[in-house]
Amino acid sequence: MVVETDSMKKILLTLSFLSFVSYSIGWSQNIPPLERKVSVTFRGVPIESALSQLSQAGNFTFSYSPSILNSNHVVSSDYTNKSVREILNGFFGESILTKGKGNYIILTKAPAPTKKEIVNNTVTITGYVTNGATGEKIDEVSVYNKKSLTATITDQFGFFQIVLDNPDQSAELHFSKRAFLDTLIVLGPGIQFINMVMLPENYVIAQTQPAEDTVTVVTGPIAVRPPVVRPEPVTASKRTFREFLQEEIFSKNIFSKKRGDVNVKNIKDPIYRDFQVSFVPFVGTNHKLSGNVINGYSLNILGGFSMGTTKAEFGGLFNIDRGDVSYAQFAGLFNTVGGRTSGGQFAGLGNLTRKKVEGGQFAGLFNANLDSVKAGQFAGLFNVNGRASEGAQIAGLFNVQPSYYKGAQIAGLFNVATHQMYGTQVAGLVNYAHNIHGGQIGLINYADSIRGVPLGLMSIVSKGYHKIEFSADEIFYVNAAFRTGVRQFYNILQAGMKPESFDGSVNPGSLNPDQQNIWTFGYGVGTAPQLTKWLYLNVDLTVNQVNKGSFTNSVSLLNKLYLGFDFQVARKFSITAGATLNGYLSDPSYTENPTLFTDFTPSIIKTHSFTNGNELKMWWGGKVGIRFL
Repeated sequence: MVVETDSMKKILLTLSFLSFVSYSIGWSQNIPPLERKVSVTFRGVPIESALSQLSQAGNFTFSYSPSILNSNHVVSSDYTNKSVREILNGFFGESILTKGKGNYIILTKAPAPTKKEIVNNTVTITGYVTNGATGEKIDEVSVYNKKSLTATITDQFGFFQIVLDNPDQSAELHFSKRAFLDTLIVLGPGIQFINMVMLPENYVIAQTQPAEDTVTVVTGPIAVRPPVVRPEPVTASKRTFREFLQEEIFSKNIFSKKRGDVNVKNIKDPIYRDFQVSFVPFVGTNHKLSGNVINGYSLNILGGFSMGTTKAEFGGLFNIDRGDVSYAQFAGLFNTVGGRTSGGQFAGLGNLTRKKVEGGQFAGLFNANLDSVKAGQFAGLFNVNGRASEGAQIAGLFNVQPSYYKGAQIAGLFNVATHQMYGTQVAGLVNYAHNIHGGQIGLINYADSIRGVPLGLMSIVSKGYHKIEFSADEIFYVNAAFRTGVRQFYNILQAGMKPESFDGSVNPGSLNPDQQNIWTFGYGVGTAPQLTKWLYLNVDLTVNQVNKGSFTNSVSLLNKLYLGFDFQVARKFSITAGATLNGYLSDPSYTENPTLFTDFTPSIIKTHSFTNGNELKMWWGGKVGIRFL
């Protein structure tokens, strides 16, 4: 049993070792041969032997013609944990080109420069970027030249390749990445391979190492203007609607999965250009640095993406600017601005801005701003602002202002101002305001408080005028009414009844089923100016439908003009009395018209017949009542 156990252990150990070796080989095979790191030593070794030794160390195969090698070339160097690409660059410099394919590295002689390359003086710069604190290669580093706007991004192995056209004697390469110090290299003559070291922002440099003679290295923040302010991350659990738009629309822009967006995150120093032309984002004169360039004039055939515009921008479909935009912006579909907007915005569909807007916004569908607006807004559907604003909002459907607003809101359906507003709301249906200094004109108006007059079919002011009234007049002995609005102008909803089924003349106390009750409902408006501390004048105008039984299917309108006084007995109780001028419009040919007068008939002061057969009777009457609230 012991022998069997020992044998089993040996078998398991062997299998584990083989598995590890297989995994290691497989993992190394997944790394491109040019990026595999090896440690090799050469002591006066011919170049072909050096290549053979290197291929064994990296577990790959070279493919080349012996004629491209210098047989007298001898290698004497030590390489510790270096990539095969770096070692080959040490062997050949720029005289031999390298290309990886599968597990092969193909070596070819560098061709002579073409006439075009000679004319353009094209130079290809390659190299690696390394973390100076850890020694690890850094991926997604922005490598760019401000003059030509040429840019590239390091790959997962920290390798980059960039082509510079017409470089002068002091061509510059900038290296930028978030959380690292910006680094600038001034290229010397003949420099085509660079091993760049970048330091983290929080890294403390104890001693500055001198750079190579042909290369000048400058470390530290190099922005000549304030960097773009990046929005702070917000928690998803307590996000407001404004914060939701901020994060989802602006912080996570639609190019978040594009390599051009890496430059947006990395590069803090803006680049300025007088003019640019683009077909779509990152396909234009600004190339992959589109999101880092502030343009004077910008022409986007279909759409464009930039850091900002200082004069004018035109987009066939859309314009997207990370920063500020000034003077004029035109788009067939939409404009999106992540900074301030000054001037006019014109879009077939909508304008969406993140920061303050000063100017005019015109859109076929909507204007939406997360910050304040000092402008006129005109939209086919709606306007929405995030913070305190002033100007005019005119929309086909609705306007929404969730903060302080000074100006006018005009909409086909409704207006909303959730904080303090100085101005006027005009809507086809509903106006809503928290505290408004001005007026409301709409079918339905609501305000918590108002210093002005709401005009509409129904106006409700939470801290305004509210009265429940019970009254009697010469026709209806029991009336109930609700008054709401402000004392300067209020709406009246009322109803009344004359119980004709109770026979009080022939047989007191009995019911007369042959008689039908007379009842009424109506609507009116009124005003109640204050005369003294406890006395108010009332002027009401009401229109009432008078019905007999269920409903009178004929013209039966009782119109009343009431002039009376309201005496405030207590804080929420008052007595009212006054005279009425009545006008009853009816169709005399209708036999089922209600009988208005049962107990007595007032003196009719005027009767008028209309050409349509209707008749108007007018008389003086009166009303007394009590009011609550």
